[in-house]
Amino acid sequence: MGQLKEYYKRFKQWQQKPLTYTFNPEEVNHCNNCDHDFTGNFCPVCSQKSGTGRISWKSVRQGVMDIWGLGSRSMLFSIFQLLLRPGYMIREYISGKRQVSFPPVKMLFVVTVIYALIAYWLLPELLGISLENQDKSMKHVFAALGKYSDWEKNHYSWAILIMSLISIFPTWLLFRYAPRYPRHTLPEGFFIQILFSVIIIVIGLLLLPFRLMVSYNAFNTVYMFILGIYYIVGYKQLFGYGLWGTLWRSGFVLLFSICIEFMLIFGVFGLDLNVLFSESQLPQQIKDIKFSPEQNAYFNYIVAGGSLIMAILSLAVGYVANMIATNESRKYQYIKPE
Repeated sequence: MGQLKEYYKRFKQWQQKPLTYTFNPEEVNHCNNCDHDFTGNFCPVCSQKSGTGRISWKSVRQGVMDIWGLGSRSMLFSIFQLLLRPGYMIREYISGKRQVSFPPVKMLFVVTVIYALIAYWLLPELLGISLENQDKSMKHVFAALGKYSDWEKNHYSWAILIMSLISIFPTWLLFRYAPRYPRHTLPEGFFIQILFSVIIIVIGLLLLPFRLMVSYNAFNTVYMFILGIYYIVGYKQLFGYGLWGTLWRSGFVLLFSICIEFMLIFGVFGLDLNVLFSESQLPQQIKDIKFSPEQNAYFNYIVAGGSLIMAILSLAVGYVANMIATNESRKYQYIKPE
């Protein structure tokens, strides 16, 4: 038990400070690019890295790896950091430590393309394996959301990006007085949500084998549980609130995001009530009910409007609760140290 505690202590120390940089002010390097002698890791004249010399097999490997984002500022290294220390890595990136991080937006689109190729082309087209293994009790819901399901399948990266953008404002509003990273801005919030979106896609990729073995509901339960843990741990590491403070603030962010997503799904794509009822397990007399296009449209507009109202109310309640909870700490954040 004592050894496990020691391993965990080292792991926590690594999470908070994984990288160390060495610098010898007495070592003189020669730049082969501009013939300038300098001390440090990079030439101050042309910015070429010290130690750059003749082409070697390492140079060949580096050149090939750079094509796929696996060289310097490695995508795999950035994903590794996100999985093992999500909040710390995100805080380092938005606070200025970007040299070793792969560009977040590019990383999001790369991993979504990889996921789409595997899930929608490699598995069904080449291997004949279908991921459409939803439980029978849920198939009628996906059928009724046919327009949205088709759009999400064909624009997977954009769907993830839009879902990420929804969480920017509520996260900014509820975590802006955080003890560890106070006063974060909306542009910083954009990159926070982009990096969390990368986590969503990567976890989905890692769980693809599990998805092939179980029902949709079982997979979705495990998937949502793991993502929930990552969000709570990530927000706690990033902003520095305790577990309870992180939980209730994240709950308001999640509720707002779900309501806005419902508003967009029902307001833009709509749900077909006729398909929903006809393919469900409801009694026959209910399944025989037919809705006109106007009635179907009214239902979708009512749900979209109600979702918007719920989103506004949830954000208002969360804002008031946060202002009360941070009343004392906000006073000290505006006091400049002497």
